[in-house]
Amino acid sequence: MCGILGSFSPLNRLGPAAPSAAQLDTLAHRGPDAQGWFLDPHAVLGFRRLAIIDRAGGAQPLYSEDEQVVLTINGEVWNHQELRRGLQHQHRFRTRVDGEVLVHLYEQFGLELLEQVSGMFAFALYDRRRRRLVLGRDRVGKKPLYWRIDDGVLRWSSELRALLDGAPPAIDQDALGDYLRFGYVPAPRTMYQGIQRLPAGHLLVHEHGEPPLLHRYWAFTPLADFGEEPGEVEAQRWRTWLVQHLDAAVGRRLESEVPMGFLLSAGLDSASVFTLAARRLAPQPAQAFTIGFTDQDLDESSIAGRLAAAHGAQHQVRTVGQGEADGLDEVMRAVEEPISTDALLPTDRIFRSVRQAGITVVMAGEGGDELFAGYAKFAHACPWLPGIGRPDPGVPPLDRYLAHEEFAFGAEEVRALTGRAWDRSRFARIEAEAAQLDPLGQMLLFEVRLRLPDRINLRLDKLSMARSLEARAPFMDERLVEFAGRIPRRLLRSARRGEKAILREAMGPLLPDEISWRPKAPFRAPDSWFTTAIGLEQVLGTEAVRAAGLVDPAQVADLVARPRDRASRERLYSLYVLHVWHRACRVA
Repeated sequence: MCGILGSFSPLNRLGPAAPSAAQLDTLAHRGPDAQGWFLDPHAVLGFRRLAIIDRAGGAQPLYSEDEQVVLTINGEVWNHQELRRGLQHQHRFRTRVDGEVLVHLYEQFGLELLEQVSGMFAFALYDRRRRRLVLGRDRVGKKPLYWRIDDGVLRWSSELRALLDGAPPAIDQDALGDYLRFGYVPAPRTMYQGIQRLPAGHLLVHEHGEPPLLHRYWAFTPLADFGEEPGEVEAQRWRTWLVQHLDAAVGRRLESEVPMGFLLSAGLDSASVFTLAARRLAPQPAQAFTIGFTDQDLDESSIAGRLAAAHGAQHQVRTVGQGEADGLDEVMRAVEEPISTDALLPTDRIFRSVRQAGITVVMAGEGGDELFAGYAKFAHACPWLPGIGRPDPGVPPLDRYLAHEEFAFGAEEVRALTGRAWDRSRFARIEAEAAQLDPLGQMLLFEVRLRLPDRINLRLDKLSMARSLEARAPFMDERLVEFAGRIPRRLLRSARRGEKAILREAMGPLLPDEISWRPKAPFRAPDSWFTTAIGLEQVLGTEAVRAAGLVDPAQVADLVARPRDRASRERLYSLYVLHVWHRACRVA
């Protein structure tokens, strides 16, 4: 796991546009173990390393035999050993690093190098002979990569901070509208004008005589399902396949030359990952880490502790209280982009504890809700459930998807807050694809294409790497993701088993009932953190909002004055995060 950056100019020598050692040092938390450079007149590739595989011999950049292909990569290739076996009769490998297979896959297959690759990664590949640069991001968007082009020079980085050049660029007003609608900014936009985030499942190719071009090499598209509920025999086959896919995804993520830990709550997703991993590791004990809350209504540490004990795991609980609520500025500086979720602070605190315990790799349960319809909002797309009618076909799929997100402002609210209409035109392609699907399939499409890479994964990557910690999420294995898109919809939610019914039933024999049949509880900070310790007037007072210049102060004041129900609380928190981000990250 690493940080990468670089510059490329196909026509002219880079000169002062080349990245500096100081810029690479801004990524030192992503790679504290080593650094490396490739330099030539047209391209500079910089690299910071967190050593996990081939710790002794895995320095980067990585090269082809003739050194005409150069690669830096942030992340992991899960099936690198299988790919290596298929390549080694034609190519000479210099290291045991998993990313080196991409160099030789490019030599063999050119821009189709990722067809057989399974992993979480962002990479930069420079073809010196063709004077071509290729940037790539994995299918589900586990690792971020930012880029900008100025005066004919393309620059990229694992984090925004290395691209800001002192004072940050102006706010992208269309991205601001996206944030208010989604609670995050879907790629390729970022909050800054002129800086883009490479979308998941895409390559960016820039070569002599051509502008930078995006190529989509993969996109999650679930099968349309307008059928009936499968019979019990077929349903049991799907449950068996699900456990097999998840177990294989966990197994692929156990390779490491450094200590590994597991995030564990009382939730179905993390408990499933932990249980399958603990079974594979036995008799070696796993190390489990749980976030606890002084607010007993949210605390799950005792249930998690019983599961850890059942597998003989070493278990550590990090309890957080209201005194943690004033640390959001630091967290936003690490995340770099506003994300409307109050899981930010708890996530940061548990990652701190994991790293302080000497762990370098941690496995997490993120992704299960998005794949298996775990959120309450999904019920509105399930007409087979009691009391749920068929969705109004006259409502556009994206509007119907966002209608039940409490933190999302409506299109007219965005206009009132920003003085301009929300630009939905760039979502035309995904809406057209969604229109071919059943209502729940539409929601799953948006979850995997938009929410997973640019909300869930962005939080997971930035907060783990801020602590020099690699986070792995088996539910986001692209093979499991593709499998989930084929599961009959009626197996995902049922009146008897509730949300994620198939996962509950599939993992039921391996988990205690208090976990497998426990109602879903969101991972979030206590409401009291927001209502009493958040400094609402300081951040969202009229003068503070006016000074930030992001949204209309009168509209914010009206929202602050309303009775505080769940929806208004979530919208206020979304605005709060936006303004804390502005305060924390708009500083040179």
